[in-house]
Amino acid sequence: MSLVEPGSLFTFEQLYRQYLSCRKGKRNTYNALRFEARQELNLLELAEALQERSYRPSSSVCFVTQRPKMREIFAADFKDRIVHHVLVDELERYWDPVFIHDSYACRRGKGIHQAVARLRQFIRQGSYNGQQRLWYLQLDIRNYFMSIDKAVLFALLKPHIDNVETLWLTKLLVFHDCTEHFTYKGRPGLLQQLPAHKSLLQAPPGKGLPIGNLNSQFFANVYLNALDQFVKHTLKCRYYLRYCDDFVLLSQDPQQLSHWREQISRFLAEHLLLELNDKREKLRPVSDGVDFLGYIVRRDYLLVRRRVVNNLRGKLRSFEAQLVKQRQYYRVYRYEEPLVEALAGSLASYLGHLSHADSFALQNRIWREFVFLEQYFQIDETQQKLIRRHWVTNGFRTVLGQYRCFRGFFTSDVLFFQVGRFIEFYGEADQAIAELLGLKRMADNRRGALWGFPIKQARYYLRRLLKAGFPVVCIVETGLYLGVSQVRKVVCRVAPVVCQ
Repeated sequence: MSLVEPGSLFTFEQLYRQYLSCRKGKRNTYNALRFEARQELNLLELAEALQERSYRPSSSVCFVTQRPKMREIFAADFKDRIVHHVLVDELERYWDPVFIHDSYACRRGKGIHQAVARLRQFIRQGSYNGQQRLWYLQLDIRNYFMSIDKAVLFALLKPHIDNVETLWLTKLLVFHDCTEHFTYKGRPGLLQQLPAHKSLLQAPPGKGLPIGNLNSQFFANVYLNALDQFVKHTLKCRYYLRYCDDFVLLSQDPQQLSHWREQISRFLAEHLLLELNDKREKLRPVSDGVDFLGYIVRRDYLLVRRRVVNNLRGKLRSFEAQLVKQRQYYRVYRYEEPLVEALAGSLASYLGHLSHADSFALQNRIWREFVFLEQYFQIDETQQKLIRRHWVTNGFRTVLGQYRCFRGFFTSDVLFFQVGRFIEFYGEADQAIAELLGLKRMADNRRGALWGFPIKQARYYLRRLLKAGFPVVCIVETGLYLGVSQVRKVVCRVAPVVCQ
């Protein structure tokens, strides 16, 4: 391996630090696991390739997302994402202090909710607590990522880079064409359904950045920083904020906003080779509410955008169709771990979004509309988080402790609780069920089990209980141990139609 000077951007230590940052939240993905299998060797090889300038980005994976709208995504290889983190971390040292305060996309300490809160603050300040009428101008760039000119972008970056390694890597990534070699994953024909102006594959030479990469998001911020400086320092707009290519200006004079709009349009065309999206343009009083980043922003309250709520309902209907199976006389709630995991992640994300708005009534309506959610989760009102009902917590290391934990979740159900080759009952409250099934009381045992039957008879007893109107929760051993006891989880809940 070649020797490097102190302070080099491509040291093993630097790559390892960015590797740890890159794998956060993605450690269980296929690419991350494959890289981790020979982590040190991969990092050494990557460091050497960067130091010798022989590094070239690998093929990307292309796919199309359909919600909230159709987008073409080019996902970089895990190795390349580490390089993106290295470069962005280095460039941010100069650019983050240069960005205006009210640029909110892909910056530390910023984000959607900070941008929305700042807009509400602007509305209150600009309207003098409702005493003065305030107007807003909302603008958007037409096909922003596909319209970014790489030569202009590099011209903006180059004067502020004094390190030869950084300059080489910046030029390589700016002008890299990910459409030359890529793998498509997804439904056949979906890529062809994408409008031409939304695809890098149809972009003119030298135009467009791939959506989905960290460096693209950072480059997009740098590109529109020129606009931010123009609006703040030339137009002298006091109330202005931007999230990616969606930006809002506020004023008490709608004529001034119209004048600013024309100046912004000329600036974008002359300096950044961009156009405004006329279809997304709005000039209205703020009393109408500002549709911004998934919320309807008003001076005194915040609502969730209707499209966000409809997307949530669509996702929940999809999960319900996969998890809940309706039969003639009973209903089966399945607890397949990957599906429940995906449901938990999606639901938590939407509830987090809703929690920033005045949405108490909306959240209650969602839970009433999708009753099946109560089979899988409870909401911790104090910490505003989901509690899963189907996996016992780590604090219960005994069989009896696990049984009591599940009994706390499913207070009115019959628990088919597996212990080895038997189903066992542990509480005196189960005596009526034991008598119904004709079970004899067991001899004293260390576990505290009172009744039971062989697991091979479970279907027979399940049918009897359903006929009698009792819902049944099936709890099985997982093969994982805490101390001397196996961890158990729910695999399904079977409920008669009259006992939903």
